[in-house]
Amino acid sequence: MTRFHFVAGLPTAGARCLLALLTQNPRFSVAGDSPAERVFSVLSAGRENQDHPLSGISSDTRSALLRASLDAVHHARPIASVVFDNNIRWLSHVTALAELFPLSRFVIMVRDPARIAAEMAQEAGAVTSPQALMSEHGVIGAPIQLVHDALSSPASKRLLLIDYDRLLSDPERVLDLLYAFVGEPHFAHDFRMLAARETLPQTITGHLARRVSTPNDATSRRAPKTDLPIWRRSSGSEATMLLSETG
Repeated sequence: MTRFHFVAGLPTAGARCLLALLTQNPRFSVAGDSPAERVFSVLSAGRENQDHPLSGISSDTRSALLRASLDAVHHARPIASVVFDNNIRWLSHVTALAELFPLSRFVIMVRDPARIAAEMAQEAGAVTSPQALMSEHGVIGAPIQLVHDALSSPASKRLLLIDYDRLLSDPERVLDLLYAFVGEPHFAHDFRMLAARETLPQTITGHLARRVSTPNDATSRRAPKTDLPIWRRSSGSEATMLLSETG
């Protein structure tokens, strides 16, 4: 059985960078912007919408169709490959995907939302503002809500959050932990593609854990708890998190 894993990420939070690294492994079939999530959503819609053409099918048939939809979209993959499909909207299907694909895992790339909003607003000039980007339906706010819901879901233990700064500062360790999380053997990646990106002097220590790092006292004094990203405030979640000191 093909293993399907799902990658999601906030804007400019390194999801594409991670996918580029994973593509180096010949065992992996990596897809960015595939139609898999859109097909999955259409098939799922019949469950609540009585006017949907598929509303009358049994739950077992619907489950079979949903599983087959990913198999069909990725039909060109090598038989023994492991699929990583990237789409932020996968987070709205976490519970269903966890039931349909018991071996699946979710990798979520995150980064300090305030930094993302400030950078995007600066690039856009007067066209937009950080507040608009962080609003409920904003380019950043909407994905953050999906992350929040996923962290609170019954399948939260299937989630691995990776802060982009962690990936840049210690990519070998991060990839080793990712491989352990998805149950794949070690692969020696070439990280030279990261050399031109800004890196931070941070390292990951210890074993794979629910929290690899937490805000230190200085960080807590700088930012009130209510201003911390949602993943910093999700102490009850079973998700595994590889966080930076500040993001």
